[in-house]
Amino acid sequence: MAFSNGANDVANSFASAVGSKALTLKRALLISSIVTFLGAVLLGGNVAACLVEGIAHPALFNDTNRYILAMLTVLLASGTFILLSTITGMPVSSTHSIVGSLTGVSIAAAGWNTINWNILSKICISWIASPLLAGIASYSLIVLIQKYIIGGKDSNTISKVLTRLPYFLAVSVSAATWVLTQGSHLAIIQANNSLSTACIAIIPAPIVFIASRWLLKRWLKKAKNTPKGVERAFRRLQIGTSCAVAFSNGANDVANSISPVFAIYVVTKHGGVLNKFTGETIPFWILTLGGIGIVLGIMTFGQKVISTLGKKITKISNSRGFCIDYSVASVVLCASALGIPVSTTHAATGAIVGAGLSTGARNVHFGLLGKIFIAWIITVPSAALITVLIYQCLNWLIF
Repeated sequence: MAFSNGANDVANSFASAVGSKALTLKRALLISSIVTFLGAVLLGGNVAACLVEGIAHPALFNDTNRYILAMLTVLLASGTFILLSTITGMPVSSTHSIVGSLTGVSIAAAGWNTINWNILSKICISWIASPLLAGIASYSLIVLIQKYIIGGKDSNTISKVLTRLPYFLAVSVSAATWVLTQGSHLAIIQANNSLSTACIAIIPAPIVFIASRWLLKRWLKKAKNTPKGVERAFRRLQIGTSCAVAFSNGANDVANSISPVFAIYVVTKHGGVLNKFTGETIPFWILTLGGIGIVLGIMTFGQKVISTLGKKITKISNSRGFCIDYSVASVVLCASALGIPVSTTHAATGAIVGAGLSTGARNVHFGLLGKIFIAWIITVPSAALITVLIYQCLNWLIF
């Protein structure tokens, strides 16, 4: 499951960087492997419990052995579905797959009353909201940067970038720091009140401002004083935003791979199915296992979906790629801070479409987009059906 996850989801973070030629495919795969692994190992345990106890009520599984079999089936079925989608180059959602598998096997093993329909409906709403929000954010950000930071065809392009872009970057980093200080699943720094949260969030702003201004001066030293000339600055910045998406993707989506393993570990440790998994700590070896699987998937089949998202939906420049990655990272980070498992694939696709629409609808390949939407729609029922069939066969053979 982790292998398939890495193979498919690497496109979420580095498709725009490859599509805009900020990075070669080989370098994108290498950097993505490192950064995604770090996100998975350092923050990957935050959402795993939410998946296994949020969708289905574990306590309603009366038979511990059948619960373990159900979790193993989820891994096998969803991993197979994502791998087959990756081989065909389709960017499907591993979050969709795991949710569909968990829902299907829970109904098959313990009945319809095991499903927490309230939580499931909220997750489904987030799947619709995330591409819309990322698309709107990407579109708006491109218009904002083109108009106020890069500017028109005058002779002050480099001056505008040097003056205004560092402010934008400083505010962005402070906002991200503020999100990370909240008492949520992604709270790296715990702040006790709003004043201390604000103080912590402000700390990186002057550092980012000074550092970004110095770097921009270096990068634009030999650039032409035109909108096209300053693209090289965004090429470097885009590598940073792609890494941010890769880190948040590893932190969020590794739960899709390790949550069933974590559930099996907990019930085996306690000798039975618990009401809640939230208080349990995920062992480091499970996080590492998920991280290694993701890295192997990235290095083996990662180029398949990168080509689809990065090159075939719309043409991506460096400044647009920067806006795409920034929008995806923002949506995923905010959703994760609220404890909502979103689809990074949906957010990335929505942001890329938003970028394409900013230059006109004729620049978006709607035919391919339609195929991707169909793949999204069939993911949940397909994953659920495959899981139920495998579970029933294994249950008949074993019990």
